[in-house]
Amino acid sequence: MRKGSGRSETLKRVHRDRLRPLRIVEHLDNSAVFADCPVEIKESYAVSDRDTGELFLVLIFRCLSEKPLEALDVRLLFYDGGRIPVPARKEEFRYSWETAMLGQRTLDGQVRREKDCKRETSIVCGEEFGEGVFLPLPEDYFRKLQIELVGAEYSDGSYETLELPACGSARRFADMDSDLRASYTHVNIFRQEEELHPIRVLPQAGRNVWLCCCGHKNPVAVPLCEKCGREKDWQLANLSEEHLLQVRRALDEEDERLVRTRKKRVLHDVSAFVQPERYASEEEKQSKLEESEQALKRLAEAERAREERIRALPKKIGLILLVLFSVWLITQLILLGHDLGYFGKT
Repeated sequence: MRKGSGRSETLKRVHRDRLRPLRIVEHLDNSAVFADCPVEIKESYAVSDRDTGELFLVLIFRCLSEKPLEALDVRLLFYDGGRIPVPARKEEFRYSWETAMLGQRTLDGQVRREKDCKRETSIVCGEEFGEGVFLPLPEDYFRKLQIELVGAEYSDGSYETLELPACGSARRFADMDSDLRASYTHVNIFRQEEELHPIRVLPQAGRNVWLCCCGHKNPVAVPLCEKCGREKDWQLANLSEEHLLQVRRALDEEDERLVRTRKKRVLHDVSAFVQPERYASEEEKQSKLEESEQALKRLAEAERAREERIRALPKKIGLILLVLFSVWLITQLILLGHDLGYFGKT
C-alpha cells in the first residue's frame, strides 16, 4: 500500500488538492456490473490542474455489502503501449479512515458530517465515498490505464480478496442490431419512462447490485430502479439479447404468415424510442462532464469556506479572551473600590 507520513499529512494534501483549479479531462466507462463484489464504481474520471498540468484520477464508490467496510484496496496499472501487455508501472491505494482516503461520504443523498464520520469510521451499505480524493497519475497514462479492485476489509476484521478489473463496459443499446432495437419497442411496457430516461444499456445483475437499462446501478434488494422506476425482474427477463432475438424471430414468422394470407402487419411507430448514437455518446459525455465539474466546484467552495473558518478562529478566540479579561478586570476594580470604601461601608 502507499505509505504516507500519517493521516494528518494526507488530510492536508487532500485539502490542498481540493483547492486546485481543476478541469475534467476524461470520463472512464465502468458501467459493467461485477458478478460478486462488495462495492461498485459509481463515477470515475480524470482531472487536470489548469496551472501545473498535473493529472489525477477520481474514483467514487458505492458500498453494497451487508457487512460494513473498513477498507478497500485499489490498484492502478499503467501500460506504455508496447506489444507485450505488461504493466509498466503499478500504484496501490487504500481507501479507509486511517489513510484519510474516504473523502466526502454520502448516505441517502446527504453528505455525512465530519463528527459523524469520526464516530462511524466503517462504510455502511448504500454509502458513497471517494469524492474529493485525487489519485496522482503519470502524464502518459492515456496510453492505457486499468483499475483493479484488490480486496476489501470488513469491520469484523475479515479480508476478502477480489482481484477484479474495473474497466468493463456494459453492452450499449445503441450498438445493437437495428432489428433487435426494433424488437425492444414490442416488449417495452415502460413507454413513459422511456421519454424521461431512455434505454442506454442492456441490464445486468450481480450478487450485490443490478444495472438498470437506463444506466443506473441499484442494490440487488431494490426491486425498482432508483432513477427511472423500471422493474428489475421484468428487465432481466425481457431485455436480454437472447430474448430480443426470440422476439425478432417471432415477428419474422408472423410476417411470413401474413404474407401467405396476403395481409399486412400494422407497424408500430418506433420513432419516439430510437436512440441515435450521438445522443448515446457525445451528449451523454457532455452531461457527465458538466455534472462532475459542478461537483468539483462545490468541493472547492466547501474547502475555501472551511479554510476561512479556520483563519477566523484565532480572531474569535482572541475576542473571547479579551471579553473575559475585561470582565475579570472590571470585577477586580469593583472589589478594589469596595475595599477602599468608594462604594460606602457595609
